[in-house]
Amino acid sequence: MLNEIKNLIKKHNITLAAHYYEKDEIFELADLTGDSLELAKKSTNLKTTLIFCGVKFMGESAKILNPDIPVYMPRLANCSMARIAEEVLVENNIKLLKENNIDFIPITYINSTAKTKAIVAREGGVTCTSSNAKKIIEWALIQNKKIFFLPDKNLGRNIAKRLGISAKVIGEENWQDATMICFDGHCSVHQLFMPEHVEFFKSKYPDIKIVVHPECSPEVVEMADFAGSTSQILQYVKEHSNEKMAIGTEFNFVNRLKQEINPNIFVLSSTKPECPSMNETTLKELYDLLKAIDEGRSYNEIFVEKEIANEAKKALNKMMELSK
Repeated sequence: MLNEIKNLIKKHNITLAAHYYEKDEIFELADLTGDSLELAKKSTNLKTTLIFCGVKFMGESAKILNPDIPVYMPRLANCSMARIAEEVLVENNIKLLKENNIDFIPITYINSTAKTKAIVAREGGVTCTSSNAKKIIEWALIQNKKIFFLPDKNLGRNIAKRLGISAKVIGEENWQDATMICFDGHCSVHQLFMPEHVEFFKSKYPDIKIVVHPECSPEVVEMADFAGSTSQILQYVKEHSNEKMAIGTEFNFVNRLKQEINPNIFVLSSTKPECPSMNETTLKELYDLLKAIDEGRSYNEIFVEKEIANEAKKALNKMMELSK
């Protein structure tokens, strides 16, 4: 099956993209790999058909940024965080902000649906990733407005702490007074990492480095030696390849770091922090999609309504501009 997959990819001049959190069997076949920001940049100027292995919002973003190429996904996996930020909830939050006479700029994490990105764009907002969130938020602060950050409250609160600004989740006591007002969303994987996990590793290995993703809780990030996006964690591991580390992010990525760069890496969790959505895509599903394309019966092509795509692209393009 593996050889046939490679032959079909070559036959149809297909580019295969895979997020860092994908299973090894998928990741090792990919032409393009990276975190959300890297994959958005890499897919923008492609001229070939793209098969995206990740979650649906990633396929949507690739299609919005490069509408002239066909984009397919072997599995239309839904990110739990993106699903939390249902469009009606986002619109209700925005309505509440306006009812409280709050002048704000909305910033949506790229882990959101195309419709949510479009809503944010219509309000003059922008998207961000964990790689560029600090830079995007710094830009927003210059506008002398409050920030409505969605969907991940932890990323918002962690960046706010780094910048020395106040942050509250909408609905909390005195939330209207905060400089950054966060939507009440989270990542199902990164909430698994707890302060007691950090304490365990620190007590067992006093010199160990604790490395976490900023989607973790502020309590865990505060205890860490380094917090950064997936690509930033990769770079940190390369620069500290001889040190013991406990890493708080998705299992497939951490396990790959352990196998390829530093055998002294531990998973910062008492349970396996495997993203269920990212792990839905299998080699068999990739093969089935390629066979369908080969036989002229393709499926799971990504389409985004023109009006939504046009609005969402404004938020994505602004992010790309500010990330340079």
